[in-house]
Amino acid sequence: MGTDFGVNVEKWLSFYRPYFESEQQANDFVSALERLDADHPSHSAKIMMHQVQRLVSLANDIPQIRPGNETLPLLFLLVCAEHIAKLHHKYQGEGQSRSYVRRFFEEFLTEEDETLIRSGITSWERRPLPLREAIDILYTVRCDLVHEGRYWGFHFRNGGTSMINGDPDVVVNLKLHELTDIVVRSAIRSIQTFDPQP
Repeated sequence: MGTDFGVNVEKWLSFYRPYFESEQQANDFVSALERLDADHPSHSAKIMMHQVQRLVSLANDIPQIRPGNETLPLLFLLVCAEHIAKLHHKYQGEGQSRSYVRRFFEEFLTEEDETLIRSGITSWERRPLPLREAIDILYTVRCDLVHEGRYWGFHFRNGGTSMINGDPDVVVNLKLHELTDIVVRSAIRSIQTFDPQP
């Protein structure tokens, strides 16, 4: 395996395989997209598939460079969410980052993944937050990094220990790898529902 219609799919398959129920489903997903040339109306879906792998792989590589830092991987996951939402909706303008990060999570999450986020980012009283509020908290952490250079102070759940964060004031029960998986699963749904029509 690894070649379909003369296209090497193994690079992409190794990344996407864990997110499908079978090897065949993963292969069908990747191969169909890899066959699309630049003139195909759905070529943006192929770009989306490539960008998810690239950006999430960067997020996954950060802990090797900065052990214990989870703000930098979060940045790449939110850049991925924004980029995929903009491609899905064919947005050509500048800005609107927060809006498109919100759209990504509000439009492409399953109910199960929404519950994971809402129960994974709670108030100090352990009250689940509305999805938008939870996503806005993650986006605020992203902005503190991008605009203020703050890449410390926010932590995901560590093993069996919930993390109490002071700025923003939340308890995080979600592990970084769980958020990563949510982003990839949601991006796959975005790619699968991409409509090339304007």
